[in-house]
Amino acid sequence: MKKLVSAILTTAVAAGAFCACTPESPPLDPPKVVTTGEPVAVNIKELSTEDQDLYRKAYLNASFELMKRQLGGDQNVMISPASIMIALSMTEAGAAGETRQQMASLWGGTGDDGELNFASELLKRLNESSGVSMHAADSIWLNEDNLTGYIKSEYVDFVKEYYDAEINSLKFDDTGVKRINSWVSEKTDEMINEIVKKFDPDTAMVLINAIAFDGKWRDQYEDYAVREEEFTNSDGTKVKANLMYGSEDAFLENDNATGFIKYYEGGQYAFVVMLPKDESQSADEFLTSFTGDDFDKFINSASYEYEVHTKLPEFKYDYEQNLNDTLRDMGMVQAFEDMGADFTGIASLPEGYNLYISKVIHKTHIDLDRNGTRAAAVTAVMMDVAGAVDPSSIQVKEVNCDRPFAYAIVDMTDNTPVFIGTVNNM
Repeated sequence: MKKLVSAILTTAVAAGAFCACTPESPPLDPPKVVTTGEPVAVNIKELSTEDQDLYRKAYLNASFELMKRQLGGDQNVMISPASIMIALSMTEAGAAGETRQQMASLWGGTGDDGELNFASELLKRLNESSGVSMHAADSIWLNEDNLTGYIKSEYVDFVKEYYDAEINSLKFDDTGVKRINSWVSEKTDEMINEIVKKFDPDTAMVLINAIAFDGKWRDQYEDYAVREEEFTNSDGTKVKANLMYGSEDAFLENDNATGFIKYYEGGQYAFVVMLPKDESQSADEFLTSFTGDDFDKFINSASYEYEVHTKLPEFKYDYEQNLNDTLRDMGMVQAFEDMGADFTGIASLPEGYNLYISKVIHKTHIDLDRNGTRAAAVTAVMMDVAGAVDPSSIQVKEVNCDRPFAYAIVDMTDNTPVFIGTVNNM
């Protein structure tokens, strides 16, 4: 029986702090790598305006496909498609053959590596955000007793250059677990405190992408505008919730929903609400037939002819899901095959060993109140090596979120959602 070696690829998206590790932590040793002379087979280029829009639309559709595959239990759900894309893109950069093609097609890839360029640009954009606290960081943690001598230097150099990744080597013992979890906790402002419980003796690698987001409302809710009222859950039960009363400028509408846009400071990011017109419909039922194209059209339907009276609840929740079946359903199949996956761009392993994805875990947290929004997500891609107008004429529109609704935290530059979620219950 061949020995199993495992690696974990993790992405953390969050609001808050940006320190990498505790001040008292000693510096880590550089990793041992192998130089093969084979450059990473990624065509890095600046996307044309036409290609940028093409991959943006593909990202939108993939985002809502990922979201709808988490629905069905009328629970509160939130994912970060940005987190998932960046994590899988770092993995895809070391893939080849059919494995690479299937991973690329998830994001609309056509063989020109445009999806990897889009992911790299998305990472840069997050670091250049204005008005909100937004920060993106990547790191690679290698088990100094295991895989370090097999990782290709070309792959490490690529991830450093295009994902600005820190490279660290350490023992994967209890101290290593604490150090990695401490890094994740600090990057998520302590909203997600653990990604690793205990390492398998053969665990080899952890790659982490962390995105920090903390946005304050451009127009804050005053305390007097927050009232305890009833919220109707998806099952019809009524509970007490703090509903925030406001007035917004942008009214959104299509055949199935109304909504509004509430901006964060700086105006680049906004909270976009999608409230089903059918009051008996849960947020899950509404999103089941909602696509990225629908979302784009919904935002572009914005009318500024009305005074929009709104009610939005304060809410806070966590979500966790295994994405294996979701990704397989979306066509990413071979990456999960123990001897069929092709990640030869990441490591040069002895003959008879093969690197593959064993598990993709997604965890999120959101806290929305009268001051603004803090959100966090962690995506863990675990990899194993197997052996073998005039004010007097203004009309009033109401969007009262005192029943299930969907939402997104969106970069309004081009309607790119960083987070997508539902509130079915309080």
